[in-house]
Amino acid sequence: MKLITLLLGFCYCLSAQDANLKDAVKFPLGASVNPRMLNENEAYRNIAKEEWTSLTAENHMKMMLIHPAADRFDFTKGDEILDFAKASGKRMHGHTLVWHNQVPQWMKDFQGDQKAWEELLKNHIQTVASHYKGKIAGWDVVNESFLDDGSLRPSLWADHIPDYIAKSFQWAHEADPAAILFYNDYGQDGKPKKMKAILDLLTDLKRRGIPIHGLGLQMHINVDSKRNELQEVLDKSAATGLKIHLSELDIAVNPKNNPDFVYDEKVASAQAEQFIFVFKSYQKIPAAQQYGITFWNISDKDSWLRGYFKRPKEYPLLFDDNYKRKPAYSSLINSLHTSN
Repeated sequence: MKLITLLLGFCYCLSAQDANLKDAVKFPLGASVNPRMLNENEAYRNIAKEEWTSLTAENHMKMMLIHPAADRFDFTKGDEILDFAKASGKRMHGHTLVWHNQVPQWMKDFQGDQKAWEELLKNHIQTVASHYKGKIAGWDVVNESFLDDGSLRPSLWADHIPDYIAKSFQWAHEADPAAILFYNDYGQDGKPKKMKAILDLLTDLKRRGIPIHGLGLQMHINVDSKRNELQEVLDKSAATGLKIHLSELDIAVNPKNNPDFVYDEKVASAQAEQFIFVFKSYQKIPAAQQYGITFWNISDKDSWLRGYFKRPKEYPLLFDDNYKRKPAYSSLINSLHTSN
C-alpha cells in the first residue's frame, strides 16, 4: 500500500507541470487584471482565461476611473473585464466602491454640507452597484479605513460623513441586495491595534443590523512575514463567522528594495514555503466562509510593487516576467495534493 501511495505521489509530481492550481483547491481562485493587458498581451490573456475561476478589476472600478466627472460615469473598461469574465465562465468580484485613494479631482474639490456629501457618495455607490447588479458576486464596499494605530484614517469621507462606513454598506445593499459585501484592508499582521479596530467595526456593524457579509484580507506580505502573526489574523478573522477573502495576495521577496538583490533558489524556496503556508492555513477556515484567494495581478512583470515602490527587482507572484509558471507553482500544487 505504501508503495502504491508513493508511486501515485511520484506520478502526480511528474504531471504537476500540466496541472492547474485551481483544480487543487475547492474554493474560488482568482487574480486582479488590467483590461489593456487582456486586450494586448496574449500570454497574459491566456493565463487569465486558463488559471483562474474568479477575476477582480485591479483599478478600473475605482472612483477615479469609473466616475471621472460629477455628471459622468465611465463603465467601459470595467465592462470589458466583466465581459471577459462572463465569456470565460469566471466569477467577477468588484473592487472598490469607497476608498480614500484614487479619488477624482472633482470629488476633492467638492463643496457642500453633510447632506450634500452623503448624496454624492450614495449616488456613486448606488450608480456603480446598480450598473453591475446581478453580474458581480461581491464588492469591496469600503477599503482601508484604519491606520496602524487603530484610529480611523482621515479622508474625504471620514471628514465629511459621520458613520460613512455603515452608510456605505447600507447604500450598497439597497442597490444590489444579492451582492456579498466586504470590508477590505491590509497589514493586520503584527498590528494588533489595527486588527482590533477592524474586528470592533465588524462587531458593531453586525450588532446594528448593517448588511456586511465578509472580510477581505489583502495579504500583501513578504518572505519574512511572521507566520504566527498571519495565523492569528486568519484565526480572528474566521471567528467573526463572515466570509473571508484573501483579496490581494502577493509575497514580496525584496521588501527592503536592495538594488543588488538576486532572486536565487534559496529565496524562491522561501517564497514557495510562504505560499504553501498561506494556502494551507486558508484551507482550515470553514468551507462556508471561504470566498476565495485572489492574487494581485498575474505575473511578476505586472505587479504593482515594482511601480508603486520603484522596486524593479521584485518577484512576488507565481508567474515570471515571461508568463511562465515559477517552481513555486508546482510546489504549491504538490503540497496541496499531499495534504488532501
